[in-house]
Amino acid sequence: MSSASNLRIGQRLKVVRVPIHAVVHKKDYRMDLWAGAPITGTGTKVGPDGQEEGWTYIRSLPVGLGESDGTPEGLFVVRPKSKLINPKWVNPRTGEVYQPDDPKNPIGEHWVGLDGADDNTRRFTGYGIHGTIDPDSIGQQRSMGCVRMRADDVALVWELMVDSLSSVKIID
Repeated sequence: MSSASNLRIGQRLKVVRVPIHAVVHKKDYRMDLWAGAPITGTGTKVGPDGQEEGWTYIRSLPVGLGESDGTPEGLFVVRPKSKLINPKWVNPRTGEVYQPDDPKNPIGEHWVGLDGADDNTRRFTGYGIHGTIDPDSIGQQRSMGCVRMRADDVALVWELMVDSLSSVKIID
């Protein structure tokens, strides 16, 4: 539904009562969104598309990834209180500061911070899902390692992801 004004009295709605998760397929530059119970890490079966057993497919979205294969693979979880709108950003390579509302801020309007959640990813810090001011970078390796998305797509992901419950699996 594109607008709340499209709601009608008596209309049936499906209410999702489980977290939304993402599986990022690096080879395909694609993020699949899934609805399902949080990952427990205790013997759940994984399907052919990286989804956990019992998850329901929602949709796929195009992404950009880290230059020189710089996006780490593994399991992440949405960091508590890290979902930001119009964030300030400091380039970790140059120290250059981009203020909110700066049209040159490469992060765009939305940021979802990620914490590593498995043995491979716990050592990574500063990674997230964000927008971009360079939409042509989607489908390419041009970020510093984060997952980049088009403005409307990252706004949707920002809205759906739940702190500490939504997981992001990054697979080859």
